[in-house]
Amino acid sequence: MSERATPPGWYLVPDGEELEAPEEGGTAHRPGEAPEPEPTAEPAPRPAPGPAGVEVSAPCWNCRAPVAPRDARCASCDRTRTHVLLVCAEPCLELRHGPGPPLHLGRHPDWAPRTAAAFAGWNKISRHHASLTVEPDGSAWVEEPETGTRNGTYLNRARIAPGVRTPVRDGDQLRLGLRVSFVVRLYGPGPGTG
Repeated sequence: MSERATPPGWYLVPDGEELEAPEEGGTAHRPGEAPEPEPTAEPAPRPAPGPAGVEVSAPCWNCRAPVAPRDARCASCDRTRTHVLLVCAEPCLELRHGPGPPLHLGRHPDWAPRTAAAFAGWNKISRHHASLTVEPDGSAWVEEPETGTRNGTYLNRARIAPGVRTPVRDGDQLRLGLRVSFVVRLYGPGPGTG
């Protein structure tokens, strides 16, 4: 798993790592007493702007190594700056994915290894629900299998047609079935992104 802190109950799945479920348990409280609030995680710090003419590094989306704004690729893991971030509140899931093979979303552990554990108890999510592809130019596309899904895949409340590659934009809402919703954030190849 990554070294950065994640909120309790969240799955953090950087590109290429296995999905791990959070440990069970928690703090017990007596009836009639309010439970102690969960500590909130601080968002990842953004690099402070440097003095004029000084480059400030940003962490790589994949390995978190510092990447200078002038660099198109991370020197540590060789990933480009281009990637997509999918954030889902229920179940708590954060996925980052870059150019290359598609990111499969579904419950089948072989077809969708990065989401299968998170969606294991969600019967309204198909085993092969949808795929998300990120292109080197920063564009992203979602596609449902040609056979379709029983509960559908929606982009900004509009159901996408099975087998049709549909463009995804920064800020879009990607919904699997009626209950699982992702906010999409795109980070392009330009300097200062991601």
